[in-house]
Amino acid sequence: MTRFALMFLLCSSELLAQTPSTPAGQTRWQIGAAQKQALLQGVEPLTHEPLQFLMRRGDHFDDEAARYERMVDPENLKRLAAAGARWGRLPFYKGFGLEYERDNMRKDVQTAALMHRLGMKVALYMAGTMFTETLYHEIPEARNWEQRDQDNKWVPYGMQTYRHYACPNEPAYREYLKRILKIGVEEVHADEIDFDNVMLQAEPKSCRCPRCIRAFHDFLRRRYPTREATLRRFGLPQVDWIVPNEWDQSAPPGSLTAIDDPVLQEWVRFRCESLAAYANALYDYVKSLDRNVAVHFNIKGVYSFNRYWTNAVYHPLFAGRADIVSFDTGGYDARLDPATGALVTQVRSYKMARHLGAACEESLAGELRSAVHMAFGFQPKVQGYAGAPYYASSVATPFLEFFRFYNQRYYTGTGEVHDVAVLRNWPSMAYSINAAYVPATLMEQVLIQHRVPFDLLFDEQLERLDRYAAVILAGQECVSGAQARQLLEYVRNGGALIVAGNTAQYNEWRERRRVNPLLAARSEGRGRIVVIPRIVRGDAGGARNAEADRDPEPGAPSPRGGERMAPAQWVLPKNHEEIYSAIAGCLPRGLSLVADAPLSTIAELLTRPESRETIVHFINFESNLLQPFDAAVRKQFSGPVKSVEFFTPDADDAVQVTFEDTGERVKLKVPRLRRYGMIVIAQ
Repeated sequence: MTRFALMFLLCSSELLAQTPSTPAGQTRWQIGAAQKQALLQGVEPLTHEPLQFLMRRGDHFDDEAARYERMVDPENLKRLAAAGARWGRLPFYKGFGLEYERDNMRKDVQTAALMHRLGMKVALYMAGTMFTETLYHEIPEARNWEQRDQDNKWVPYGMQTYRHYACPNEPAYREYLKRILKIGVEEVHADEIDFDNVMLQAEPKSCRCPRCIRAFHDFLRRRYPTREATLRRFGLPQVDWIVPNEWDQSAPPGSLTAIDDPVLQEWVRFRCESLAAYANALYDYVKSLDRNVAVHFNIKGVYSFNRYWTNAVYHPLFAGRADIVSFDTGGYDARLDPATGALVTQVRSYKMARHLGAACEESLAGELRSAVHMAFGFQPKVQGYAGAPYYASSVATPFLEFFRFYNQRYYTGTGEVHDVAVLRNWPSMAYSINAAYVPATLMEQVLIQHRVPFDLLFDEQLERLDRYAAVILAGQECVSGAQARQLLEYVRNGGALIVAGNTAQYNEWRERRRVNPLLAARSEGRGRIVVIPRIVRGDAGGARNAEADRDPEPGAPSPRGGERMAPAQWVLPKNHEEIYSAIAGCLPRGLSLVADAPLSTIAELLTRPESRETIVHFINFESNLLQPFDAAVRKQFSGPVKSVEFFTPDADDAVQVTFEDTGERVKLKVPRLRRYGMIVIAQ
């Protein structure tokens, strides 16, 4: 079940300024956290779920009604604010119906007014399902807003069959939500609107209602406007004849390992664009009411399985129309997996969010999750956005005290440094059920654990190619002729192209090539093309599908098997050293960051142009104390280095670090690292 687990956030650098002298053995961050924990004793945290939902769902305590009364009691809110709370999410619209939930909305008006007087920002929860027992009683025609599968059956929210999904192509449903949003913005005066359940359901539960079929045919006509184009793509003269694939026991969607059917390929794109258009319209409407209200979508992150196919979420389609995103999928907690040794993080999701220009809402329970968020999170300047340190579910920890204190100084206004980019192109990742995700994920894992500054690249950002010294295509089996020419032009201009596995074996429609255009052009202009024939999976323990485990030689058929790759299988490839050396050897100026640390220590390299500072975040995933290690960082600004400082939640104040300025690089020794540390190089 989708969880928006963030209850309330405590944050105040002013409180930290009042911290008393540090007792022996305790940092001021520990003291500040303990003070907040004491202030929070007996305080009822805010929740986004309405009481009616808990009663209907079941699985709750017998005193829930009294708890909800305590939650919005003015004294409770005052105690939250006194402890430093600066943000809270209120239940607003769950899907029961506007009239049914109107009393809750009236209470929100009062609660929000008090929260604003107390200096707290107010977020309102907007669910994405329809409760049939109440909404259909209130609005009978809402039955017509439902998604309908191929058998004309409604699409439920899992086992909660009294919750149905609405069709994203139904304009009446959007207009209904706009009426509710208008109340949230103009009556409750929300600072943030939080949309949950922003996804479609996996096959065989995709919507096949008449609205969607008409919209699909219109979509195809726009993409293939002539009879010749339609014949070339589908072998049919008219798109109106086309019927999306239907499923039964003899042809279940789970039997697919790759999407070769051109209609199904287009269906995947159509569903992604339908969902994004729905979300974009709601974003635009909220901004039309008040451009200062932040908009948050729970679209989850970038993983090692095909979310375009399963949930119709293609993140680039949300660029510029999401202020905040969250990725609360279970199983991705930052860790060294105890069974396999895989280093698991949400680094990919954070990098995706930067592309969208969006902040990330992530539970910061635990030091590792907090450290990854501090290192990789992006905090845009959005008026209604409270800021990442204020969006923590673990609100009273030493790490978050440290984060809040330094937030404005070192964690805002930053930009990533990239030596290389990993291209996840649309047709490869959309038309492979899971197989293409294995080499892409493992290549990214090499970059993460070898601390290579990298970016994720999608088709929509190919104009950025010249920003990178090297571009990597790992198992990107479907490359169009136009994209191949663009990549070869990048090489002619001096870039390095690293091709791994079966890249470019197919064109953009997954038609097999007789000649691979990237392998045929091994030398192009001033740049170079490097081929890594195989990414050899490491031992992740347990049984794996033999076909999924096999990496094809260049030009060989794509692997046909492949169960979903779990985070516990993100084990470094057996040939990771060879891959790392090949990448580093392609960079004319070398790597921007080199550190003599274990592979269980990851890093993020950022710049802060306003203060002319280069910032390196280091995170130790091991439980043992990491002894000092050497590092070299390429200077990102002109002029001599003025100072190098080391900050960590394990010490009250920064430590001056001895360094050597070689003209192009700064050589230094990173002090002992327990979990997280930040090097700040000032020029």
